[in-house]
Amino acid sequence: MLRIICFLCVVITLSTEQAYSQNFERISNKEGFNQNTVNSIEQDKYGFLWYATPNGLIRYDGYEFKTFSTQSKGEQAISSNNITYLFNDKDGILWIGTNVGVNIYVPWLERFFTVPINYNIDVNKIDTKNDGYVWITSSKQLIRCKLTDVNNGVFEVSENVLDFKDETLEINTFTFGLKSSIILGTTDGLKIVKYQSESPILKSELPAVDDFDFFKDKEITEIIKVDNIFWIGTTKGLYSSNLDANANYLVKKIKVPNEDSAFYVNSLFNDNDNAIWIGTTGDGLYKFNPILNSFKHFNYDSKNKNTISSHQINAVYQDTFDVLWVGTAQGGINKLDLFQKPFYAYTNNPYDAFSIGDNLITSILEDNTGKIWISGYNKKLFRSIDAVTENNIDKIQYEDLQSKLPIENTDVIRCIYQDEKNYIWFGTDKKVIVYSPIRKDFKEIQLLSRNGKAFLFLTRKIAQINDTDIVLAGNRIVVLENPWNDIDNTRQPKLTIKFSLKIAANRVQSFLQDSNNQLWFGTDDGLLQCRYRDGKIEIVREYNDTKTGGSKLSYNSIFSLHEDDSKIMWIGTFGGGLNKLTLDSDSNPLNIEYFRKNDILPDDVIYGILPQKNSANLWISTDMGLVRFNKETSKVNVFDVSDGLIQNNFRQSAYALGASGYMYFGGLNGLTVFDPQKISLNRQPPRVLITSLLINNKPVNIGEKLNDITILKKAISETDTITVSKSQRIISFNLVAEHTSAPAKNKIAYKLDGFNKDWVETDEGKSGITYTNLSAGTYTLKVKSANGDGVWSTSNKTLTLIVLPLWYQTWWSYTLLVIIFLGVGVGIVFYFVQHEKLKQKLIYEQLDKDRMEVVNQGKFKYFTNLSHEFRTPLTLISGPLDRVIDNNTNPESEKFLAIIKRNTHRLLSLIDQLITFRQAEQGYLNLNFTKSTLGDFLYPTTEAFENYALEKNINFYYKISSPNEEIVIDVEKLERILFNLLSNAFKNTPVQGTISIDASIVFEDDIKNIKIDVIDTGKGIPKESLNNIFERFYQLGNQDGNVSGGGIGLSFCKSLVELFNGRISVKSKLNKETRFTVVIPSSTIEEVNVEDSGVKKSFIKNWVPLQGNTIEETNDEKKVKNNIMF
Repeated sequence: MLRIICFLCVVITLSTEQAYSQNFERISNKEGFNQNTVNSIEQDKYGFLWYATPNGLIRYDGYEFKTFSTQSKGEQAISSNNITYLFNDKDGILWIGTNVGVNIYVPWLERFFTVPINYNIDVNKIDTKNDGYVWITSSKQLIRCKLTDVNNGVFEVSENVLDFKDETLEINTFTFGLKSSIILGTTDGLKIVKYQSESPILKSELPAVDDFDFFKDKEITEIIKVDNIFWIGTTKGLYSSNLDANANYLVKKIKVPNEDSAFYVNSLFNDNDNAIWIGTTGDGLYKFNPILNSFKHFNYDSKNKNTISSHQINAVYQDTFDVLWVGTAQGGINKLDLFQKPFYAYTNNPYDAFSIGDNLITSILEDNTGKIWISGYNKKLFRSIDAVTENNIDKIQYEDLQSKLPIENTDVIRCIYQDEKNYIWFGTDKKVIVYSPIRKDFKEIQLLSRNGKAFLFLTRKIAQINDTDIVLAGNRIVVLENPWNDIDNTRQPKLTIKFSLKIAANRVQSFLQDSNNQLWFGTDDGLLQCRYRDGKIEIVREYNDTKTGGSKLSYNSIFSLHEDDSKIMWIGTFGGGLNKLTLDSDSNPLNIEYFRKNDILPDDVIYGILPQKNSANLWISTDMGLVRFNKETSKVNVFDVSDGLIQNNFRQSAYALGASGYMYFGGLNGLTVFDPQKISLNRQPPRVLITSLLINNKPVNIGEKLNDITILKKAISETDTITVSKSQRIISFNLVAEHTSAPAKNKIAYKLDGFNKDWVETDEGKSGITYTNLSAGTYTLKVKSANGDGVWSTSNKTLTLIVLPLWYQTWWSYTLLVIIFLGVGVGIVFYFVQHEKLKQKLIYEQLDKDRMEVVNQGKFKYFTNLSHEFRTPLTLISGPLDRVIDNNTNPESEKFLAIIKRNTHRLLSLIDQLITFRQAEQGYLNLNFTKSTLGDFLYPTTEAFENYALEKNINFYYKISSPNEEIVIDVEKLERILFNLLSNAFKNTPVQGTISIDASIVFEDDIKNIKIDVIDTGKGIPKESLNNIFERFYQLGNQDGNVSGGGIGLSFCKSLVELFNGRISVKSKLNKETRFTVVIPSSTIEEVNVEDSGVKKSFIKNWVPLQGNTIEETNDEKKVKNNIMF
């Protein structure tokens, strides 16, 4: 029979240091953690925390959560979402137990592998003896596994080691015993399994299983081994034992003082100080110190959010930064910094009669007995029941004194002061109240002026300035002399004011009596330096933001004043930061220095200043937390809610330094109490990781090739050098500062040697950095990080970045470029030579063109002058000829006279056309508008050419749309345009050809236009001549023995069309169709002067070459020619 012997001591080296303030931080859906139940917690080699949940595997980098599931893409898939256990081996490989088997995660490959077990198992524990073998248990199986090829995920897996004959027996947990043995925790006690460590385990050679009799019939839920001592958790409590191989093993039942010790142990964890953390199913979390045999119990309290979030604790884990992570059932994750700064917070709890009465604190006092007096905005006054000591600092109880206080509900206490006789004074918005420590009663003080009238007074500061006098400051400053007799002897004390000083400011907000007995009053409009002499207060000097030199403040509203041992004045302002005023021996200002936001302080609002004893530190309350300011070095440490404060926002006058050494700061959400001597920085440096690489804003995966270059062969955290091409213009790195104590305050600094001259610092612990268009070369990226207390990492993370040049920046490209430049140079020389030749050619062509222009102008001038010379004799011939015709009676002569008349008119028409063309060229031609219709204008024209078409045997027709549309035009000039176009058409159209006119009215931009198309089926115009056809003297050349013309007609048409502000164009298909289009705007009567002769006049009949005869010369004309020639 086994002997049961209780231990008196345990062979374990433990530290007795305890965590000061045990406030849990709850992390659940609100903080981005999407699961309520956590089964297991581990930390990988990079410092990332992993959480096993029933719905996926979650990784936490201190800032964000990332979930891995069966639906994750690529290599990020696990075999089941129900994760039951996590284990990180000595090589940094994460083993993942699920309800169907086991996966591993290789961090440097960022890849999951599945352990090839032939059947599904519900894993409940994974562990190793660091001999290369990993042991896995489920309810019925014990399996040994070895990873033989980590890069390809190759495993050696044994069969089930066990063969329990009892089908009801199930394994809950296991640990390693002495030598080659495994101790199993089962539903029926402890079992020990012995095996050969090196030989393979065969099904035919199953190891023997022995029992520990003491634990028979006890369900074992968890076992851990600490320095050869086994801690055994059961459904009925916790035991410790040496479980020696001998029969005389020792067992001790761990009992919790004054509590039921038969709790259901769900998890066990041994922290770095060898304390045992016990997670239970219904009793929360216990911390057991084996050396002191002491327990500390943490349980769920729905009324206190700083407690753990669930009664059931599934997992406990301590990370490398001494932060304890607690996985719960239905409560998410709980975080406990074991070295939290000892800030003790007190807030109003309506369920606790002894909690602080109000959260909005207006003033604080620690009296001479060590009790705290606190006034609130809503609850007027409350006091600690006992004096504050180290023993009760974390559990101060308060009593409500409002019912004993003679104060209205609308009144607010603004200051609390204890004088040298231990009377406690209360200054409010409406009155002054005094508490007598002897009679323990409150009395309202009525202030009287010298003439006995009641004195209304707003009191913000009260102080005893000598043995007999009390100063009250608010909307004015008054002095009371020896008020204590009246207070003691009168039921309703009435005190006559000894002295009263009216101030320019609205109110006094702070007060200080310095070492030279000068009085300083901080107001909402500056600082007053005063002297108290002969019962009067005299203002010596004023300080404000309008002054110069040492009297100039950064801001006028003064909330706090402090004089240090060096007689330097420290001035806290509401909006101007901290001012440091240095005085000379006569208290005259020498200089003033400012400490502002964005300089060294986190905020420009300074509510309170308290000195730390035997230190150069000042503690300052702001709207951004508490600041510890070192007067000698000007270094600051900022403490906020991340460090355990209940709030970041503090309040005016709500600060006090007690004789006990404790500091008190009040704000919007209660009271903060702490001993400044015990506030130490977390000196554990963080580590910094490069977590991912992005190129051109796309993440780079391991093994991925870009431009035929494999950028990452393993995780970026494991990579020392990366090589990229310069074409990969945007290179980004994601950085993480690993320190879980206060990650919101972590910082990162980085520098790329070869690019950055100085370190670039960020105020975030997780940051991305991006470089664009880096020049080809070798760079070194250096990264460091700081924890929440500003402690920087001792070493830098470095990464070599090689940027390859583009192909055109290599030596061979430069060689090719030189060759190209030489070729281009030769080409340029050749080009300029050719260009010079072309330039000379163009000069000669221009000279030739100018010569031809002179010739053309001379020709045209000659023709014009000649025309004038012809016009006069022809006119003289035409007149007498008409008289001869009219008086002629000889029929034979009539024919000859008609021929003479017709050709005379023809010559006159040609001469007029030439003169008109000349006028148009010179800009001397005017338009003579007449009103007509489109039909009236075109019908005479078509009629004039109809007989001509018959004589030429040419098909001639016309189409006039809107013939009755009214138009305003110059008939003669428009007929000349048509005459020239039709003449060209008849001249170039062969027998049986077709000529047509298509006329219509079109509107463009609400302007009426006359559109006329002249179409013929003649020989056409070559494409290369279309752009030159309207140039003067341009001729198409000799074709079929016919000369095309003198080159004036179409140029003349264009000049007339432009005179109308119209346009003319031509389209032609050789030997098929030629179409001339004329578009001329029809003027309005209001725009032009219209000549109305009353007779519709047409000129074209006089211009038609022949009328009533064939195109060939008549016999009479031939006879006339013969008579002239011979």
